[in-house]
Amino acid sequence: MIDLPAAGAAAARDPLVVTLFIFSLGGLLTHVLFRRHPLGRAMVRVFFLVVLSIVLLRAGVVPYEPLTPTGAPFQDAVHAALKIAWWLWAAWFVVGFLRVFVVTEHRPREGKLVQDLLAGLVYLAALFAIVAYVFDLPIKGLLATSGAIAIILGLALQSTLSDVFSGIVLNFSRPYRPGDWISIDGGTDGRVIEMNWRATHVLTAKRDLAIVPNSTIAKAKIVNASSPSGIHGMTVTVQLDAKTPPATSAEILQQAILNTQLILAAPAPLVVVKSITADATEFDISFFVEELAQSTRAQNELFDRISRHLAAAGIGLASTQSQPPWAPQAALSQSAKTAAERAVDLVAIFAGLTDGERKTLAAKTKHRHFDAGEALVEPGTVLHSLFVIGGGVVSMSQVMSEGEIELLRIGPGDHFGEIGLLTGHAAEATLRALVPITTYELAKEDLAPVLEARPEVSHELCRALARRQAAGQLIASTGIDKSVPPSRVAAWFSDRLHRLFDLANAE
Repeated sequence: MIDLPAAGAAAARDPLVVTLFIFSLGGLLTHVLFRRHPLGRAMVRVFFLVVLSIVLLRAGVVPYEPLTPTGAPFQDAVHAALKIAWWLWAAWFVVGFLRVFVVTEHRPREGKLVQDLLAGLVYLAALFAIVAYVFDLPIKGLLATSGAIAIILGLALQSTLSDVFSGIVLNFSRPYRPGDWISIDGGTDGRVIEMNWRATHVLTAKRDLAIVPNSTIAKAKIVNASSPSGIHGMTVTVQLDAKTPPATSAEILQQAILNTQLILAAPAPLVVVKSITADATEFDISFFVEELAQSTRAQNELFDRISRHLAAAGIGLASTQSQPPWAPQAALSQSAKTAAERAVDLVAIFAGLTDGERKTLAAKTKHRHFDAGEALVEPGTVLHSLFVIGGGVVSMSQVMSEGEIELLRIGPGDHFGEIGLLTGHAAEATLRALVPITTYELAKEDLAPVLEARPEVSHELCRALARRQAAGQLIASTGIDKSVPPSRVAAWFSDRLHRLFDLANAE
């Protein structure tokens, strides 16, 4: 029988029992008091480790030697608990040291991966040390048993382990980084959101989250659209009517590219004649955008500009067998129009007019030619007419604190001069021809009969001007009353139109 009172008295006199009690209470208080101060908590733990080492060595308990029984089970359990605590604290201290000083070439993500691997090895070593020096068990048998278990687990978790090791390789080789646009062989395209040990999270163009296992990526072809630079190149194909000389068609396509602001000037876009037959001339247009995310918008904008430039030049697309019988006749009718008529047909605010009304307007226009580099409008110029661009590309720029900034580019079917016509204010922006261009001027007296006879045209003009004002695409926008709310800008334009043209019966 164990004499409990005597054992309790002996335990109370044992300094290690008192140390265990104090350390348990200190650990609890440290967790409570330093919960929001990790640095202070770490300093207290280091202090506890140093004190515990001194106490154990003075008591003759060496942590790295097998435990010597004292004959008192309670005291032996206390000594074992303190040695376990010492090994765990020592492992924690080593891991903390590694996390502070182990950095892989200033690459925090790879450094974190190395730190995690080393931390796992340190804690595993501490576990084996506890087994050997606290419980006095043979490690060789444990290692053999753990090796067999590891083989079994490895076979069972083969797929997961493949993902993990592939993740390690991908984290160190860095074929892509979070934020990069990538294309993985197999149909997964999008922006990398997250990389972890098992999988890569990709946000696709459809705003879906694709979670791709690292083992799949490691075996696939990866195209990183954000490396070595963020620019992305693409190619589109256009087939034009073979009746137009390839050189002329290529020039019009170059102007359409110049009219598309999303397309970069460097590397320079390229127009290549791919093939020519009796019915069609096929062109490959290669260009670059700042990033993959802009490719769809740039392609759509380019096709719109190509359509407008071709229409303004009277060049048709190649005819195909799928076209209805009336299509060639329609194309012939379009090419038979004058350049002024084609330009007026492209103006969005005149879309509600009949062909005859647009033809009448076109007949009243005055055309003017500008060479490349020539200024159409200088700051301070007051415009009293509506000007429609019939061909070419015009750059609108304005001098600001950081220098001259290009606001937008306009081409066939676009117009300017509306604000000066309505308010009489001078222009603040500069309009400069990037290539030889032609404009068609519509004076106030030429517009008045159409706006008076067709009130819906005046309303559409007001709505179009309000949209362009909201987008910051109007010259002399300071002519607009700043007190007018954005939702009432269209009504403000309508009021100015009524005053300018005396459209008493427009409503």
